[in-house]
Amino acid sequence: MENPFKFGRFSHKDDFYSKREEISKDSPFYHFGGLMRLKKLPREEFEEYLKTRFEPVFHKQTAELTNQVLDYTGCHPYYTQELAFFMWQVGMWEKKKTNVMQTAIREIIDAYDLSYERIWANFNRTDMWILQRLAAHADLQTGEYRTSTIYSGLKRLQHAGHVIYTDHFEIEDPFFGEWIIAKH
Repeated sequence: MENPFKFGRFSHKDDFYSKREEISKDSPFYHFGGLMRLKKLPREEFEEYLKTRFEPVFHKQTAELTNQVLDYTGCHPYYTQELAFFMWQVGMWEKKKTNVMQTAIREIIDAYDLSYERIWANFNRTDMWILQRLAAHADLQTGEYRTSTIYSGLKRLQHAGHVIYTDHFEIEDPFFGEWIIAKH
């Protein structure tokens, strides 16, 4: 059986990933149900779960890859599941199991490219600047924008679900952050 990732099967415009942002604000299904924000899970429990799933595929690399996934996603359940799934797929389909995580991240970014582009096109310049700074883990207080403008932008982005605050502001979707770094 051929690797479904090899020829971009999951990044084709008609696949289910590109449907992620297709319900417009004019749709009767927009905000149809309640939006449930997922909290980060305890690392120890998530770590054990991933190790048992990765072990048959990655063997000696299991512990290292598990830690890389949880560090990257910050134990967010949705993004951890997504990255782990893509890594598992890469591990199953690729004979060489090197750069598994980077390969999986590239596949995810490619799959969501169109959706991310649509989201990006709707931001104003200030929000784009803030997201670029957050994606690069750079300081927001550069003097380029007033503190009140930055704070208003962060609140707007937080309200829209693109930014979260734990002990600092960060982009909720780590793959979107990678996409921003790669494209902008």
